Amino acid sequence: MHSSAEDYLAAALAIMEQHALHRDRINWPALRLASAKYAEGASAPADTYDVIRWALTQLEDGHSFLAPPECGDAAIASGEFKREISLPDGEWLANRIACLRVPGFRGSPQHATRYAEALQTQIAEMDVADPVGWVVDLTENWGGDMWPMLAGLGPLLGEGPLGSFTFPHDPPAIWSYRAGQAWLDDVARARSGGGSHELRHAMRPVALLTSEHTSSSGEAVLIAFIGRPDTRRLGMPTRGLTTANDGFPLQDGATIMLTVGTYADRLGRVYGHAIEPDQYVKGNLQEIQAHAVAWICETNLRGKSRSGN
Repeated sequence: MHSSAEDYLAAALAIMEQHALHRDRINWPALRLASAKYAEGASAPADTYDVIRWALTQLEDGHSFLAPPECGDAAIASGEFKREISLPDGEWLANRIACLRVPGFRGSPQHATRYAEALQTQIAEMDVADPVGWVVDLTENWGGDMWPMLAGLGPLLGEGPLGSFTFPHDPPAIWSYRAGQAWLDDVARARSGGGSHELRHAMRPVALLTSEHTSSSGEAVLIAFIGRPDTRRLGMPTRGLTTANDGFPLQDGATIMLTVGTYADRLGRVYGHAIEPDQYVKGNLQEIQAHAVAWICETNLRGKSRSGN
């Protein structure tokens, strides 16, 4: 193996050994030896990519991956990463219930602001008609960057702590929403360029639609709603990537997206596994929506009965 490839592989393995979520479970001398054997003949850093990908599969987290230079963190931050970005949108369901489609997202900070602003704008426009409840469709949310999702959904989530990342050897890092921005501890990670919308009725019921495609940051959004009153999950279990990835750059612009922590909800419950729905609904999106509409209507009727109206 050429020295440039050897040094590159060694740097990647050092990142894993220092930061991986399950690093205490790994036999690192054995993993380094096996990786060096698989990389025999590598003449350049890029020749070790497959070996690094293999090593990441040995970390027992199921979530870590290697992003090559053209779609690594540096390319995303600069805007060079080219991927079609789906923005959130909305539709009206039966009985004056607002439905928000929240797709996965991965893009530049400028695109993140646009995503969050599109979501808050959609909420504000629908709120004018005073919906009796909200449906948040996460069935096709494959993940990516959770922060513009939380910033955009802030009016429904409410201000304050929403969840956290937990780590094996460090204190948790808290997610929160304040004034149109999603925060990680004291660092603002995404914002809505249009400011923060305040709902006419902040505590209307919210139904969250899930599927096996709801993954990673899509699951983080789901967890952020857990603990909110009059909130229900409907659909199928999520994919189960409820762990936190952090990006570690390599010298050629590639990025190791390494699993370093686990999601926890605002009540302190730690995940690391698939999230089960409160109500199983096996069917197409329209069938799940119909069950969500029925639940929202029942919830509102119970609320009126309790209040004596």
